[in-house]
Amino acid sequence: MQVARRSLHRLVYLISASALLIAVAAASAEDVPQTQHRQADSASQERSCKAAIQGPASLEGFESVQVETSDITRYEQFFETVLHAPVVQRMDHPQMDSLRGYCYRGVLIVVRQDLRTPRPTGWVQINFTVSDVAAVQAEVEGAYRASALSQLAEEERAKILRFRLKPDVSRGHRKAIRFEVTGPEGFMIGFDQYK
Repeated sequence: MQVARRSLHRLVYLISASALLIAVAAASAEDVPQTQHRQADSASQERSCKAAIQGPASLEGFESVQVETSDITRYEQFFETVLHAPVVQRMDHPQMDSLRGYCYRGVLIVVRQDLRTPRPTGWVQINFTVSDVAAVQAEVEGAYRASALSQLAEEERAKILRFRLKPDVSRGHRKAIRFEVTGPEGFMIGFDQYK
């Protein structure tokens, strides 16, 4: 019951944060002329990410996932350096917040750092079904080994990225091979290949 209540509070928080994101984006487009060009480019890229998720398998009305963070630079390293996710939104509002939007596997993931009251992410998990989990693992781990992140001390690296392969996981009534990529502050992306 307590876990369900926490999940409900987290969902309400994310919905509220999304509404705030829209309001902040609309206000900043009017207040900061030099940001308008970047926002126009971002808007077209966001549309292309949203177009990628449209189709028979998409959830009607699903727009994006937003996470809060206390350190946006770790997410930049995670998404840009390791996952090679295209940046579709980049906005910095001085003394207010910083936003980064990434289109990863057709899902728009927006990361926000409130500069006045930074909040750590907590636990967020996004799952994808893939046909070849070994290929995804090779791709992600290869990008990591080729990046500057691999040169960091283990303690620093663990704050940004960790990998885990689970060869026999129950997912509902099915078994899967699962590759987990854990990012900053409890953010995790899981890849499931069903047997």
